[in-house]
Amino acid sequence: MLLSQLEYFRVVAKHEHISHAAEELRIAQPALSTTISKLEKELGVPLFDRIGRNIELNDAGRRLLAHADYLFEQIKEMEKSLEQTREILENEVAISVSNSMFLGGWLHNFVLDNPKIRLHQRMLSEDQMLEALLNEEIDVAVGEFNSDIPGIVRKVLVEDEYVFSVVAPNPLALKDTIVFDDIRDASIIGLPSNATYKIADRVFARHGLEPKIIFEGSHRLMQKLEMDGKGIVFATKQMIYIMAQKNVSQDDAMQFKIHTISDMDCSCQLCVCWKADRELPVMAKKFIDAMDASYPRYSDDEAFMQEYSLDWTWKEETV
Repeated sequence: MLLSQLEYFRVVAKHEHISHAAEELRIAQPALSTTISKLEKELGVPLFDRIGRNIELNDAGRRLLAHADYLFEQIKEMEKSLEQTREILENEVAISVSNSMFLGGWLHNFVLDNPKIRLHQRMLSEDQMLEALLNEEIDVAVGEFNSDIPGIVRKVLVEDEYVFSVVAPNPLALKDTIVFDDIRDASIIGLPSNATYKIADRVFARHGLEPKIIFEGSHRLMQKLEMDGKGIVFATKQMIYIMAQKNVSQDDAMQFKIHTISDMDCSCQLCVCWKADRELPVMAKKFIDAMDASYPRYSDDEAFMQEYSLDWTWKEETV
């Protein structure tokens, strides 16, 4: 027995007239008569009483109609449920971001523009992000990935570099220049990022040292520790600018200095990544496009500072 047979039967039962049912179904009358006859033969019982050229639903037909109506109602509910599931799946986005500041202010507008979105954030290290992407446990990863990764699409959002920043009352902020010996025993404050550790290790190893990282955590606590003179921040230049814009007063900014590292590649790339051979949910694609379009790109520090209203006197020295 086919669903199409039951569908035709229900229409014939409604009209109790083959010609009228055929018109509604938009099929030829002989084809419909043949379908009903085959259904009766399969069931081994007539479904209609034939009185001349007229037909009437009999007891067996009424019983089948009740079951058929229930079956089609269940199918309707199933389709509705599956449609809701499909909509949920299409609007779900599982992400992992190495630092929430990378999301920026654009995310608020993105959520407003896509009210059905269901955004799930997982806190993972950058190595764990890649594994989660390959295992399809998350859809999108945002972090500092500085080289191509097999099986992963890597879209560069921002080219940046790691620098040191110092701020009063740290005495290093009062110096015009700083040599590496000045920070030999310095306490380093950084973001919880694999890239931070790798680059810090490389920079200090060049001088036969190991970095003394005393804290890794949120940008607010990082800036608080730096302002209290507990250490110096090692982070990307744009991240330091953002933290300063949020947390440093203009008076303090006059004592704020950024020190780049000479003869050492401290460049990094902020990327949005996803699995190469996977068809992403619709909303995940929108998320990637929105982030790519909205994330700031600056040709120089002045443009970045202007964007963030950093109208202070910044001093940048080379270690």
